[in-house]
Amino acid sequence: MTFKEIRFTGDKAKYVTPSWDQLDELTLQVAKQIKESDIKFDLIIALAKGAWPMSRSFFDYTGIKELASLGVKFYSGINKRLDKPEIYQQIPTAIKGKKILIFDDVADTGESLSFTQDYLLKEGASEVKTATLFIKPWSTFMPDFHGADSDAWIIFPFEKREMRDLLGKSWEKQGAIETEISKRHKEIGLSQEVLDL
Repeated sequence: MTFKEIRFTGDKAKYVTPSWDQLDELTLQVAKQIKESDIKFDLIIALAKGAWPMSRSFFDYTGIKELASLGVKFYSGINKRLDKPEIYQQIPTAIKGKKILIFDDVADTGESLSFTQDYLLKEGASEVKTATLFIKPWSTFMPDFHGADSDAWIIFPFEKREMRDLLGKSWEKQGAIETEISKRHKEIGLSQEVLDL
């Protein structure tokens, strides 16, 4: 699956804006990979918050019986990483002896996935595999299952207000004026209603 890349003058980043339908198709593709692997998992751990929106479809498509969430934070803004990952939401279910599949939206550096895999094994999981919708080419961690490759900043349809604020501040620091920022927001798919929130 390919995605249209968006670029702006004076901005080193490039952006892609997958639709809900494209994300659903990627989720289905990854679920099919898991089915074809014949590995039987007891539990999906969706990493908060990026995996939340598509984790319900992923749960449905895979047929895995349990779904829980773990909050691991590695970013504080666009390209602003923390020194080490932080767990801010614990798993609300027992994991000892279970075969676990970690699900996330993107393997960027891969460090969050690696950290979480190690953490779950130390907590007693018998096996831990990983699945993501996207992987960046510079990721140091290769998920066991993934949907698409992209070296662009991915703007998901479930984070429009957050991206409005983060990108607006970033572009303002780069010297873009208000009318240009508004034009860029609309080009990446933000409606006037979102801009007015």
